[in-house]
Amino acid sequence: MDRTNNLRVAAIAIFTTVALASVSCTSEPSDTILVPEESTSPPTDADPRNFAVHSDFTALPDGPAPSAFETGQVASVAPVADPSMNLRISNGKLTFAPTVDGPAAAYFRTGDLGKPVTSVGMKWTFTAQPGGTPGVAAMAITDKPANPLGGASPLMPLHFIVTRDGWNYSVSPGTSGGGAELITLAAGQFSSPLSEDGNTIHEVQVDIRGNTATIELPDGNRQEVQDTRIEAWASRFAFFEPYVDRSTTDSITGFTEVWADT
Repeated sequence: MDRTNNLRVAAIAIFTTVALASVSCTSEPSDTILVPEESTSPPTDADPRNFAVHSDFTALPDGPAPSAFETGQVASVAPVADPSMNLRISNGKLTFAPTVDGPAAAYFRTGDLGKPVTSVGMKWTFTAQPGGTPGVAAMAITDKPANPLGGASPLMPLHFIVTRDGWNYSVSPGTSGGGAELITLAAGQFSSPLSEDGNTIHEVQVDIRGNTATIELPDGNRQEVQDTRIEAWASRFAFFEPYVDRSTTDSITGFTEVWADT
């Protein structure tokens, strides 16, 4: 597998049983990847604490992942194939410490929010490991709780991943089995890699209005993506996910804050 850019790897983050060339940002020249519109407008100044669903992990004691969001809604974690993949609070971050030989992912999930999710965002750090390869921070909107051990994958109007090098926005029609089918709508590279020092907090937010998704990227750029499936597949669940392709060498994602709105 090509390790020059982990975006291909990240595209399989929802279920690690599938790798699709259609979601690779390195398998084709960059000018073949749709990047509809970009500006250098500053990120939104909306306070995540005002969103319907919100959690700040920075003041929580070390221990298991919380069973509720700070705003009161039920939170859950998806089943994992190995105990080392369990999400936990460590030093004010929601993170994991996988030791498996190969890919690892974990999912912090909302319940049914009652109405389609229209905004989702996260703040996180990347912490480099000795191997120096990039890990992934991901978030998604789904039509049911994500369960990587359950066979079927959810429908998704948004599956967003980011590494130190770039980002990818995909959608998925859902499957009855065999892993997720991710369809890339837009992707891009950062002009400078995001820090993996374990302290620098990165932030991204996606706002959906009809068939348009506006992405406030961690490098300060704004991206708009338009596709009819974004509106047609509107859904009421969300998740936040750390992912690594190689547990011992990829940088580890630690969420400091997550949020969603309807």
